[in-house]
Amino acid sequence: MSQHRNTVTVSIKLADHPEIRQCLEDKSYRIMVFCAGDTHGTQEISFPHQSELKVNGDEVKANLRGLKKKPGSTRPVDITSHLRLLPNYTNNVDFIYALTTKVYYLAIYLCKVVRTEDLVARIKTGQKISKATTLRELVEKSKDTEIETTSQVMSLKCPLSYMRLELPLQEQGPQWICPICSRSVTFERLAVDEYVQDILAKTPRDLEQVTIEPSGEWSIPGPQNSTPRKSTSASFDIIDDLEISVPDRAVVSKSSATPNRSIAPSLGTPSMVDSRESTAPRPSGGTSTKRPAPAVIDLTLSSDDEDSAPPPPKRQQLNFGSVADYRHF
Repeated sequence: MSQHRNTVTVSIKLADHPEIRQCLEDKSYRIMVFCAGDTHGTQEISFPHQSELKVNGDEVKANLRGLKKKPGSTRPVDITSHLRLLPNYTNNVDFIYALTTKVYYLAIYLCKVVRTEDLVARIKTGQKISKATTLRELVEKSKDTEIETTSQVMSLKCPLSYMRLELPLQEQGPQWICPICSRSVTFERLAVDEYVQDILAKTPRDLEQVTIEPSGEWSIPGPQNSTPRKSTSASFDIIDDLEISVPDRAVVSKSSATPNRSIAPSLGTPSMVDSRESTAPRPSGGTSTKRPAPAVIDLTLSSDDEDSAPPPPKRQQLNFGSVADYRHF
């Protein structure tokens, strides 16, 4: 592996490059390392797959590959903090690479970092897409006989931050892939969309979307129908008509069960009871609103009690707060 490693060394001395002194006076000036595969036209930053960077013998921790499967996403390497900017000190920048037959070009530049606020100010005073231009494009698309155009809903939120738009642009900067069109452009091609800017100025800040007609006219969507839908399923008052009780074995006497209706013995609380068999019958006539007495199912019965004597007479349950009529099935 060692015989395939190659090293390129670049020396930087403050006395030879007096403009570097700006890094000491203004922190917005930085010394950065660039690498590309060609020298003609605009090139994407690209380092060899296996490479590393050292300054004065110390390795520079930087991502030289960028994002996976996204060419051009590599950022230049800032080496300002690794340099010793003294008048007569020679800084050695070593670039080490291996296992590549492709030609690369390495360059070191003095760069100035521009604040986001300054970039926004440039965009505001730069190119603009007029409202008339946007309306004309919408009308031309609606006249296409092969494409049927309908109204569409446009969100007033930024697709990246999900906050309300402040300065609508039709493109994104380099390597900031537009979430709508999935394309990237240079900073110089960014332009303000005055059509959307006019909509933002005429709508309240809490409005999230508007409806755009094929003619270019827009409107605020009406309030949605918030009336709850009426349930189509029937409602049954089963809880009030059925009461399950597990009496004490020492108090409750054995009783007979209706033929072909037996309940297996259980010592725990039942998880489910068939309401079709255990629900007490409702009165079929009259207008009385009196609720029938709840039915009690004795879970202590066994299958051996099916041929026993008739059920005992009704008796009062003393360990409940209210008096009720209990029957055994």
